Parts: sequence; structure tokens; C-alpha cells
Amino acid sequence: MAVAGITSANADQQHPAKAAAAVEVTSGNPIVKNIRGADPDVHVWDGRVWMYTSQDRPPIDSSTNYSGMDGYHVFSSTDMVNWTDHGEILHSRDVSWGSRGYMWAPGAARKGTTNFLFYPHKDRTGIWRIGVATANSPAGPFTDSGRHIPDISGIDPMVLQDGSNYYLYWSGWRSEGGQTKHVPYVAKLKSTMTELAESPRAVSYGATNHKEGIFVFKKGTTYYFTYTDWQGEQDQGFWATGSSPYGPFGGAGQLKGAVGPRPAGAQDHHSIIRYAGRWYYFYHVGNYTNAAGEPGAGYRRNASVDYLHFRADGGLKKVVHTTTGVNQVTSPGGGTPPGAASRIQAEDLTSQTGGVRIETTAGADGRSIGYVTDGSSVTYEVDITTTGRHRVTFRYASAAAGGRISVKQGRTQVGATTATGTGGWTAWRAATADVDLKAGTKQRLTLTFEGDGDYLLNLDLFDIVRR
Repeated sequence: MAVAGITSANADQQHPAKAAAAVEVTSGNPIVKNIRGADPDVHVWDGRVWMYTSQDRPPIDSSTNYSGMDGYHVFSSTDMVNWTDHGEILHSRDVSWGSRGYMWAPGAARKGTTNFLFYPHKDRTGIWRIGVATANSPAGPFTDSGRHIPDISGIDPMVLQDGSNYYLYWSGWRSEGGQTKHVPYVAKLKSTMTELAESPRAVSYGATNHKEGIFVFKKGTTYYFTYTDWQGEQDQGFWATGSSPYGPFGGAGQLKGAVGPRPAGAQDHHSIIRYAGRWYYFYHVGNYTNAAGEPGAGYRRNASVDYLHFRADGGLKKVVHTTTGVNQVTSPGGGTPPGAASRIQAEDLTSQTGGVRIETTAGADGRSIGYVTDGSSVTYEVDITTTGRHRVTFRYASAAAGGRISVKQGRTQVGATTATGTGGWTAWRAATADVDLKAGTKQRLTLTFEGDGDYLLNLDLFDIVRR
């Protein structure tokens, strides 16, 4: 998805010695226009900027609220202007312990070759929990771990990597004097990244106006604790400095102040990164009218970006929100983003062998295929934009032992994976295969299934992403 607004300067043909003014290519704001992508959590990995967003959808109960938020997306860019939407990476239907909707602001992290998505979600009793999903690529898709982090409740998780340690921050609540108080918490994560390594600590940040949206970063030896106060009439993004990831922040000899004004039509929820020698402040706005003519609102938001500047004493200057956005840059890592995910619904086959049937299965995205037997196969026509290594991620379920899925492009075997049993015909799980594909339109991809037993698995869909 390219969002650059490019104009051209006209040279004066009568005066060739006079050079035309250089045209700056800018991102424009918002940078996400194809969906209502909100709550940007942004990181720099492998010379690319990765932005994880929640997605505003109509409320479940038809009132004005955030109950319908669902379907996380990830975007990437190497120049801060052109952004690739890698598609939906996790949905509430993929979370066995959760309820429908209520997929609020996520936080991403990376450890070794594993990518983690921490996300707030209501469990089936209505309590806010923090789930953990993993993927082999920052582009996803992500597979849920099957349970939330034990013994904590809250929203807006964010992870800070500090050397070999990873710290989870989140916004929670506690009762004081008969009133509910918003409290920021922090705890170090275990090496598995799915549990806390210690008891949570309330963060002291030199103020009392924290509501949500924690983002922590480190510059030199200084830790910056930033957060959102959505009740602020003018300023809603705030910061405080400290010398430890635990704080205290904004205490004696430290700094604090406001960094983000109230965004147009929305509340502040921000991320801060350094990329290609400059600092950036990501947030969302609620005043963008989409292509369908639907106006933005506090619950219909779109991610944006502007520059962040530091004061001479190390404090943060207040961000200036613009419609221009930021200038195009050259990637410091020279990276090129992987391709956008191509999603193929299993029922959209062009031919089949064996007893495969198209059916309606609980939890599937649309319909699925079932009654898959040993030796059966299905063929699809798929557009492959680039020759090279791709990752295919299958969403499947099996109450049996599962089976092996082999992939052919035309008559050439290009890869395979094993899909183990999931414990039920509607217990969906992901299996991946790395394959080498050749570019071309309407390429014939054939999946062949092998295994023991009467029926092997149900297949809901599969995603193809260039590596």
C-alpha cells in the first residue's frame, strides 16, 4: 500500500540554467487508509519498520464502544512512506480461551528467531487478560500459545528489550477509597516469554494521570516511560525519565512533561522509534473519512506518524501533528519488505481428487474443506508476484492424528509440512512450510494429503508470504 503524495515540479524551459526545486516525497497522514488501523506498536528489525495495529470494527452491541475490535494487522516500510499491509495476523477466533471481539492494543517483541505478539483480550468470564502468540516472521501470521499470562489482568501490553532481559509493561487497575485507579505495572518475563519471572511492580512515574498506552524506550543510559491520559483536554501523551526499567520515573533529578497533543477526533496512543537517524512518533487520528465515505471517530481510528524532537536537557519536545507526515528516507539496512500475504480460502479450489468436501465448520473463516483422506489432493490458481522462498501457513484442525501436506507448483514438488492432531475438528492450529516458488499469474498449486486413518484433517485457509 503506497501512501506517498508525489507531485512534479515544472522546470522553466526558457531558463535551463535555473534548476527545478527538489520535490520532497512525504508519507501523508494517516499512513494507514485501507483499514481502521489503530494503536500502533512500532519496532525496527532487519532495517525495516514494523507497525502492529489493532483494527476498529463496528461494536458487537451496536453502541459506540470498542467491543468489536478484532483482527490485528502488521505493516512494514523501509522508507517511511510506502507501507505494506501483511494482512491479518491474529483474530479472536484463533484464541481458544477468549471471547468474541475485544482485541485491543497489541505489543510486539522479538527474541532470537521467534516473534511474539502480546495482546489484551477478554476471557470467557469477561476479565481482561494478556495473551501471547508467536510467529517465525515479524510478518506473521501468529499462533496463539493457548493460554494467557497467569495471574494478571490488564490492557495495552508493551515489551522492552534491555540487553538479554525482556520487561512487560501493561495498564491495570486497583481499588482505592472506593474508586478504581489506573495503575501502570512492570515485570520481567521468563525466558519462555509466556510467564512473568517475578511479581508485578506498580510503576512510579511522578504523576497520577496515567490511563493506558504505555511505551518505554531507552536512549543512552536513560529510560523514557511514556503513556496516555485520554482525559486530557489538550495534552494526552506524557513522558518521564528514569535510570532503571522499573523506575522510578520523573523523580528528583529527572524530567517529565507532555509530548503528545490530543489527536484530531481520537485519543493519543503512541509509539516512539529511531530510524535512519531520526526519531518518530506514531499515533492515531479519528478524523479520516475513508473511501466508503464513512467519517472517522474516536472508535474509528487510523495510524499516523510525525517527527519527535529532544530538548537540550534530554527531555521530549511536544510533537506537532501534521497532515503532511514525514519525509521519505533510505533504509539504513538496505532491506526490502517481504511481500503482502496472499490468503487462499480452502474452499476456493479449482479441482480435487479423493473424497474432499466443502463444508461449513465452526470457527472457520467462511467455509472449509473436510473429509480429507490419504492420497487426496486439491488444486488452486494463485498469483505469485516474485520468484523465491515463500512461507505457506495452513490453518487446519484434526481430531485424528493429522497428516502430511505436500505442495507442488505445477508438476514440481516445492515443499511439505506435517500437521499434527489438534484434539478436535474445530480446534484450529497453524502449520508452516517453506517453499520455493516461481513468479507468474494463475500458478497451479496442488496440496496432497497423506496419513493414516479414515479422515486426516479439516483445512480452513492458507497464507503465502514472500520471505
